Amino acid sequence: MRFKAPTPFMSRPVRVCGIQYCLRPVADFDAFAQQVENYVDVGDDYDADVILFPELLAVQLLSCLPGGFAPAEAMRVLAERFTEPFEAFFQRMSRKYDRIIVAGTHPAFVDGKLQNVASIFVPGHAPVHQPKLHLTPTERNVWHFEPGHEIHVIETDFGRMGVSICYDVQFPEVARVQAEQGVQLLLVPYLTDDRRGYTRVTTCARARAVENQIYVATAGTVGSLPLITDLTAQYAQSGIYTPSDFPFPMDGITTEAAANSEMVLVGDIDLALLDQARARGSVLNHQDAARDGLHVAFDGRILIHHLPWSDPGPGTTERAR
Repeated sequence: MRFKAPTPFMSRPVRVCGIQYCLRPVADFDAFAQQVENYVDVGDDYDADVILFPELLAVQLLSCLPGGFAPAEAMRVLAERFTEPFEAFFQRMSRKYDRIIVAGTHPAFVDGKLQNVASIFVPGHAPVHQPKLHLTPTERNVWHFEPGHEIHVIETDFGRMGVSICYDVQFPEVARVQAEQGVQLLLVPYLTDDRRGYTRVTTCARARAVENQIYVATAGTVGSLPLITDLTAQYAQSGIYTPSDFPFPMDGITTEAAANSEMVLVGDIDLALLDQARARGSVLNHQDAARDGLHVAFDGRILIHHLPWSDPGPGTTERAR
């Protein structure tokens, strides 16, 4: 018999909450923080293990600054004025709600270079900073970002996860390197201004899930920052995607947001299903990729962070796992 019923396995469930975030003008940092915490609180209400925000979340803060900045200067001002309060705020949120938070991305100076950086917050630990590796023409020529050269892998209580920022997920080699390092949950914050850009990100995210037999979650922005160049229109349909095989949903979609609407999506995934599919699936992409001789080399640094949740301190409650 070609196909056999699955044998019992030890479940490794993870609940992922993606925030399809609406860009709208805010009066100050406190107003921005209030909007963000509202969504963290929603993720907490759903007992999410991981809360994912979209790419360039911090650009909303441009709306509370005086106008007149050229696009490149605006990004530098964001990095100079808001990197420290942005990260301090999310570190407080991660501790307060006892959740892993991927705070989208924000402009930041790294060794003197302006980069588009995703910050990952695990309760009780310093943030992990994943820079964007590939830059779009707008990022390179208009905003004057510089690419990063590091891939960060975060080992948590439930397994290994990584971040691939928007354009990076359109390069299969990046996800291949991450999967070879044990990543089973890939988180993709993105920002796209029309349906074509969204289609590129989502099509590639779903391909990475099939190729590597991993879960891929995306979160994009909707809304608008009026009269702020390159941020006047957004399009997103965020989702959580799976390999395409018997243990997973028929269409490879755990859940998906409504297109271009401000909302939260929540989905349950099970990393143990990946082990089962990789060992006895209809196809064995993960195994065969390791055998085919087309190994991927990365000339930057790969860093593994062992970041289990900290033991609860005085006055806190052990969370249900």
